[in-house]
Amino acid sequence: MLQNPSVRGPAVRLTGRDRGSLAVEFALLAPAFIVLMLLLVLGGRVVEAQGQVDGAARDAARAASVQENGANVGTAIQDAADGDLYKTGHTVCTEQPRGTWAPGSDAVSVTIQCRIDLAFFPGLGSMTMQGSAVAPLDTYVQRNW
Repeated sequence: MLQNPSVRGPAVRLTGRDRGSLAVEFALLAPAFIVLMLLLVLGGRVVEAQGQVDGAARDAARAASVQENGANVGTAIQDAADGDLYKTGHTVCTEQPRGTWAPGSDAVSVTIQCRIDLAFFPGLGSMTMQGSAVAPLDTYVQRNW
């Protein structure tokens, strides 16, 4: 049987012991929601930083793979990593990223390490991120490595 929506049921009457229960619930749940939001921000910061370090490693490997002279490879890696990690206006790394490379017969492998600042979250200082990438040597470049 359908009820008429204009007809309301009996009102709930608060007794003396129910007064203030909403304030107590809010006082208990508000810190939990704040901690949850901080954890979400922390997770987003870590994922974003890892993506940027991975992108820097990828771009550095590509920059190294097109170098004609082996002496320029380290500079190309550092320039590409710096361009990716510092171009956004906010610093991803708290210290200079370190890039290493190992030329193979047909590819260049690059690993970038970077320390990110997590001090906005109480109790955390910093975290080291590492990104690796491999790029095939460009076949149209004459090399003297």
